[in-house]
Amino acid sequence: MPRPATPASSAVATRSGGRRRDERTDGAIVNAVLDLVSSGETLSGMSFVAIAEHAGVSRNSLYRRWKSKDALYLDVLSSLNRPLPALSGRSIRDDVSELLSVIIERSVDPRAAQMLRALNAEASRFPHLYRRYFDEVVAPRRAVLLNLLARGVEQGDIGREVDLELAASVLVAPILSRVASNATDGLDAAVTSRAITDLVFRGLAARPGSDRIIA
Repeated sequence: MPRPATPASSAVATRSGGRRRDERTDGAIVNAVLDLVSSGETLSGMSFVAIAEHAGVSRNSLYRRWKSKDALYLDVLSSLNRPLPALSGRSIRDDVSELLSVIIERSVDPRAAQMLRALNAEASRFPHLYRRYFDEVVAPRRAVLLNLLARGVEQGDIGREVDLELAASVLVAPILSRVASNATDGLDAAVTSRAITDLVFRGLAARPGSDRIIA
């Protein structure tokens, strides 16, 4: 399976200043982190020395780019994201399915999944990293999903009584569960996203005379 795109043209480039960075070096360092995590290294246990050696770059090259593990790991996590799709607009259900498909595509990459498991396992040791990952990577995508669901309410596809925050969580929960349990092998992104969307939307549909969800 191809390696995830390196962040040289996106997250890394936008966080860096001064002279232009070498994209090949950036990519080698990001891939070194993913390789080491996939081989069993923990985020807290990895050293800049080991990362530089695995990447085949000098330690100074790494230190010039990232001053802390948090900064490096955030760029590694950002590199795992696929660009958001140009949604078809055929229906809210189709658009939600397309968005979930992008999330699943990332999840079936074994190194991406391992990196996410490593972050979740050590969230308490990297609280600032965990918060920045959520704010800068997860939250924007969740906002797109919530906007789609809100449009669904406006168009009458989703009941006005539905808790959209809860609905968004329910839509992504099966994906997160697969990642957490390392059960993403053979997962077809398009088929799985459609199955999740169809199942959840049956519960989201507007019903005559209903104005609240009964827990």
